[in-house]
Amino acid sequence: MTITNQQIDNILSELLELHPKRIDLSLGRIINLLKKINEPQSKIKNIIHVAGTNGKYSTLRYLQEILRYNNKTTNAYISPHLIRFNERFELKDKQVDNETLLNTLINIKDKNDNDPITFFEITSAAFFELASKHTADYTLLEVGLGGRLDSSNVINPLISVISSISLDHQDFLGDKIEQIAFEKSGIIKKNVPVVIGYQPYKEAKQILIDQAQYLECPTFIYGYDFFISEDNDQLIYEDPDHRIKFNKLKNQNGKFQIKNLATAIATCLQLYKIGVKDFLMNDLHQKVYFPGRFEKLESNKLNKLISDQNELYLDGSHNQDGSKNINDALKELPEKKLCLIVGMINTKDPLRYISEYDNLELLTTITIPDEENSFSAEELKNIFLNNVKNTKQSNSIEEAVKSTAEAFPDARILICGSLYLAGKVLELS
Repeated sequence: MTITNQQIDNILSELLELHPKRIDLSLGRIINLLKKINEPQSKIKNIIHVAGTNGKYSTLRYLQEILRYNNKTTNAYISPHLIRFNERFELKDKQVDNETLLNTLINIKDKNDNDPITFFEITSAAFFELASKHTADYTLLEVGLGGRLDSSNVINPLISVISSISLDHQDFLGDKIEQIAFEKSGIIKKNVPVVIGYQPYKEAKQILIDQAQYLECPTFIYGYDFFISEDNDQLIYEDPDHRIKFNKLKNQNGKFQIKNLATAIATCLQLYKIGVKDFLMNDLHQKVYFPGRFEKLESNKLNKLISDQNELYLDGSHNQDGSKNINDALKELPEKKLCLIVGMINTKDPLRYISEYDNLELLTTITIPDEENSFSAEELKNIFLNNVKNTKQSNSIEEAVKSTAEAFPDARILICGSLYLAGKVLELS
């Protein structure tokens, strides 16, 4: 019998009802559930645990492609998904099929026996169950939120990786960068190697280093132990044992990805017999796809609503560090007028987010479709009006794109502010 997407959605809706909160950071509930299903997380070998505010997904994807180039199989746990929940579970380099997913979710739900548990906790347990049964050479585990009390933090990793940390999820992690860094540092385990990627805040970097030293971890730190630099049209990665010169990332990948690539290279070079030089020399770093991350849309239905002189970009960034990275990437492109279409979740800081964008011609706000926690288009417009005079609201993504292209037929249009919004845009492909 073919399992439909609706059947998957139905079981996911049932799982959402098992706890009154979407997020309730704790490890007790998932630990109890994992005991009921015979500790599958303890059977998974070679886990690479990846945390961070920005860049953790991109770092994970670079890691995954380098490992695949070395003929290694991977499992991957990714969140959030953009279009379908299945995107979160990759088993031996393939997205989980509906039948396997449904059977596992039902089984885990039954074993949980109606105990209170959050959606992320019970679905994390489901991933651990599947990964333990679909053995891969490496399992790439992306932290959902924070680190210390995140549901993924019940494992003993081969290596821990921490990408850029900045202000986000302050309602759960604290409103100071030091507090957030401490929560992220919770994935650092005693005597387990840790790779610390580029950190925009020196306070965050110091906390990560202090925690690693306290736990007696071998460390590999961006700017201390490994470096990446630009040399005309090439990049140079360097550490005490390697110097690799290779072609620069194409503009559409964004300059910010250079740091994520460096972190992935440094991580892979800590692994047993994993080479990176041929991967880079063959330009395979150019071909890694990051859906909804500074993605130029060219075959989306929305492209039919713009002129031949317009460009349409999509990015799921939703905090100030993310928008700074995107603005820097935009500056690398040929000069064009910039128009934003913004939808955001109501726990985010819209003014901080848009503060990094330069020379906006027009800002159009929308409500994220089918997202109960979205700011309304009107709420966002009222927040932005004092900062961006040319601000208006639209009733839909399509209306926003069409009206923007009509007003500025030669502009670069960027849809941004939320990964949930990015998913809705990609659904239109």
